[in-house]
Amino acid sequence: ALVARDHGCAFPGCSRPPKHCDAHHIHHWADGGDTRIDNGVLLCRHHHTLIHRSGWEVTIEQGVPVFYAPTWLDPLRKPRRNQLHTAA
Repeated sequence: ALVARDHGCAFPGCSRPPKHCDAHHIHHWADGGDTRIDNGVLLCRHHHTLIHRSGWEVTIEQGVPVFYAPTWLDPLRKPRRNQLHTAA
């Protein structure tokens, strides 16, 4: 289901295909997050690590992954989406 929705790494600007991606729980599984489509996103290994170790956040809005940069990078925290896979 994540492959059908995200078509690859969902991080803005990343072109990695699904076979190079991991499923990421937005609300972490270890903290009680459910394994379901609206709590998951495909991320390549680099961006999966970045999400876990930085101030980046991801949410699902209107069925689409939306990313928010940490305040030191974007004080306004403008929502960002990966537009590269939308044609797929």
